Amino acid sequence: MNILILKTYAEYVDVLNSTYNLQELGLAKAFNKKGHKCDIVYFGGKRSKQIKIKYDNNNDFTVFYIKAINFLKNGIYSKELLELIKEYDIVHSGEYDQLQSWILAKKIPEKLVIYNGNYYSDFNKKYNIKCKVFDTFFLPRYKKYNIEFDTKSNLSKEFLKSRGLKNVTSIGVGIDLEQLQAKKMIDSDLSIKINQEKEKGIKIITYIGKIEKRRNIEFLVDVFNSICKVRNDIKLLIIGKGNDIYKKRCFDKFENLKEKVIYKESISQGLLPKIYNLSDIFLLPTRYEIFGMVLLEAMYFGAPVITTFNGGSNMLIENNKSGIVLKDFNVEIWKKEIFNLLNNNKFHYNIVYNAKKKIEKEYTWDVLTDKFLKVFKKKLNE
Repeated sequence: MNILILKTYAEYVDVLNSTYNLQELGLAKAFNKKGHKCDIVYFGGKRSKQIKIKYDNNNDFTVFYIKAINFLKNGIYSKELLELIKEYDIVHSGEYDQLQSWILAKKIPEKLVIYNGNYYSDFNKKYNIKCKVFDTFFLPRYKKYNIEFDTKSNLSKEFLKSRGLKNVTSIGVGIDLEQLQAKKMIDSDLSIKINQEKEKGIKIITYIGKIEKRRNIEFLVDVFNSICKVRNDIKLLIIGKGNDIYKKRCFDKFENLKEKVIYKESISQGLLPKIYNLSDIFLLPTRYEIFGMVLLEAMYFGAPVITTFNGGSNMLIENNKSGIVLKDFNVEIWKKEIFNLLNNNKFHYNIVYNAKKKIEKEYTWDVLTDKFLKVFKKKLNE
């Protein structure tokens, strides 16, 4: 089977320097390893080009950057895309609300499968308004041409089903296990510093990701401040960029605890495995998450996760077995769960062990490809 993965979002993706977390690369590699030709299309802006991605010694696949315009963050591709599509049996396009997916629903309904991640959330007010408009004018086309969908989460599946779409399969998001296992636990200035803290008996609570309202960083600060009123042996590690105004507002809330906060705006992807491994707990108090690659990474590298109910946690975490999922933003509840993990070594070990096994057995791209292929074959049989 010849498969083309299409990234519809209008942003330039530098595959040569940002390969660690790119879902399209991991999935394409997994398809090719199973004997299916799979290539990728990314937003090219004003010019087109091609890049070969090597894997397994002498094997490779192609990343096409195709000319496209940016219309409200929708990548609208040139006719070059339609010419390229002729060489493929299946086009795996991103998101039901992207205009390019809607265009292809009429142009190539016999080849199109749409991979959707978004779902309804009270937090996403702008997205919810957009969907109402989109559903009114564009949803009928998907129904008319019987378009097939696969989703990144059960919540996304329910979201599409609620709109009357029938051919929807929940699959999930994976990681490239070979690449993760190849990542050595490399020391850096940051990991050496954390090691020194741990040698003093300090516990490390970690957050990695954007510093933004969606991720509820102000609540994270409130939880940490409350913890520090009870225990003096904890430090908070934050890695991530953010809007300067919001970031200042969050960091100002630490008041006299700033010496207990270790902050890095960014570190190279190759250093992250060590950081996860050194962390005693990973917190993600997000209000909305399509899936959350940080959840996959933290669970695989041994940082027990406490997070909210979201697209990723709903798929990955069995509560109190492979992580902890909390529905309320209540400081006392979060503090209690953090102390339980820090004080109960057996519980901590079991969470770490079960989480890694969960990722290895169910959420690698190599495992998920069979689920994708089942959807693709169903589409071709239709």
